[in-house]
Amino acid sequence: GAHVIVGTPGRVMDHMRQGYLNLEGIRTLVLDEADEMLNMGFIESVEAILSATPTERQTALFSATLPARIRALAARFMRDPQAVSVKRETMTVKATEQRYYLVHESDKLNALTNLFEMESMTSVLVFARTRAETTRLASELSLRGFPSEALNGDLEQNARERIAPTSSQAFATT
Repeated sequence: GAHVIVGTPGRVMDHMRQGYLNLEGIRTLVLDEADEMLNMGFIESVEAILSATPTERQTALFSATLPARIRALAARFMRDPQAVSVKRETMTVKATEQRYYLVHESDKLNALTNLFEMESMTSVLVFARTRAETTRLASELSLRGFPSEALNGDLEQNARERIAPTSSQAFATT
């Protein structure tokens, strides 16, 4: 009876196998991070899920890159797919500076601390690989004197809104 279902390919497949999830009536299907699903070995699960949905559904496929396997998936499961790309010059706001540094895993916290001490920044968004890492990183930065909050999928919406960037804070997010 749900109107929206959000799940990883493996979890959706589990519910389908157990008979808890029937996709025959689905009208819209969104595949987010399709290239990452391919890299993580979920392509077979995605194909099985797509096969269990009606052919007349609307499908949106979001992907940072379009490797041949993703294009083949789109050609096989989508009707008249249209590619939409964002021009590189419109990807960031001019007032936002983006940087990256290659550092050893064990040196990341010290590198961030040094960067925050040497640079004048009003707010910082730091991406981490996992939810647990966002929490650990925000805690460590706070202990070092940099007001920080973890922003990840474990937070309730009201907590996310409370954390919204306002002043000189560092944010660790997945």
